[in-house]
Amino acid sequence: MVFTGCRNLVRNYLPQPKNTDRWTEKRSLFGVYDNIGILGDFKAHPHQLIIGPSWLRGWKGNELQRCIRKKMMVGNRMFYEDRHNLNKRIRFLYKRFNHYGKHR
Repeated sequence: MVFTGCRNLVRNYLPQPKNTDRWTEKRSLFGVYDNIGILGDFKAHPHQLIIGPSWLRGWKGNELQRCIRKKMMVGNRMFYEDRHNLNKRIRFLYKRFNHYGKHR
């Protein structure tokens, strides 16, 4: 078999090493809260240091549960349009989970 014009079809070479930034925010803050138990005498749990909305701190659940929790905690202080959009989202998710949920 004769190849014309293509001398080196297959090259065995090592790829060039990637230049990665070792001091990005994600890499530099990795494991920051690992030593809270050691230095803080195990009094503070990392979920207590999470900064975020009050209805999400140290809590876990799906989107419907999150929206219902938000409505219960801050629904009376929300603007009319935001509360209306939240209620629409809750209605949609309630119908969707009842129609496509794991119990079906």
